[in-house]
Amino acid sequence: MSEYLNPSLELRARVALEKHHFRNTHSLGQNFLLSESLLALLLDDAQIAPDDNVLEIGPGAGVMTALLSRRARRVLAVEVDRGLQPVLSDVLEGLGNVTVVYQDVMKADLRALTEAHFSGEPYRVVANLPYYITADILLKLASSDCPPRSIAIMVQKEAAERVMSAPGTKQWCALAAELQYYGQARVLTDVAPEAFDPPPHVMSQFIRIDRWEAPPVESGDPARFRRLIRAAFAMRRKTLANNLKSAFGLTQEQARAVLDAAGVDERVRGEALTLEELNRVSEALGSINL
Repeated sequence: MSEYLNPSLELRARVALEKHHFRNTHSLGQNFLLSESLLALLLDDAQIAPDDNVLEIGPGAGVMTALLSRRARRVLAVEVDRGLQPVLSDVLEGLGNVTVVYQDVMKADLRALTEAHFSGEPYRVVANLPYYITADILLKLASSDCPPRSIAIMVQKEAAERVMSAPGTKQWCALAAELQYYGQARVLTDVAPEAFDPPPHVMSQFIRIDRWEAPPVESGDPARFRRLIRAAFAMRRKTLANNLKSAFGLTQEQARAVLDAAGVDERVRGEALTLEELNRVSEALGSINL
């Protein structure tokens, strides 16, 4: 009887989902985590402290949101599916340090959003997202002009392997390069499909990316550097010189001059270069007379 007088968060979430006849939307990739014990372990790994502001992307049924409210100073949850509004209202009732906004985070102005709710103070991100938007969300957060102190996120295991990849390997890509410029990534734990409701068809990993206090390379123009990274991997079968021509409107001679100034072979492909070498190309783009 006591569980009905003081129900667990998982039970509250399941009751609310059933009460409001919520059905997961396949097109939104909704796979909820409802286990309070598992989520508590994940938040231990995320290292959320009592003075932290937390931006939660994709609160789902609100179990993680409620747990975050017990650990953090303020929680701002951003949910794209307004169909979850009555569910979240039930599960999060009475939690004064939680705000839920219903919008697409990919279309949101992160600076405006975090300044409005966190008064411009530092913040961390925690997210359990549809896997098809993982890369886009990570790139948006890492390249923001108000990046979070850390990102703790559930990802498909294959995506985690890309984030951790090294230059010259098959997995090395623009996502890996940009995130490794932003911070240090580590896998915190594996999460099996049966932990989710409904279960996905892949193995998942919970990862944390901690923002560098100082970036691993000193870029004179971070925006140009990120543009160069994306150009370098745009067409993997083409040489970096050809990708530079397409992305920056260079002639063949100008592309060669940039690579020569950076000390990079004109025949090299972008995926063979380290962050330091990519940055040298970026700096050459900014300094050579085109």
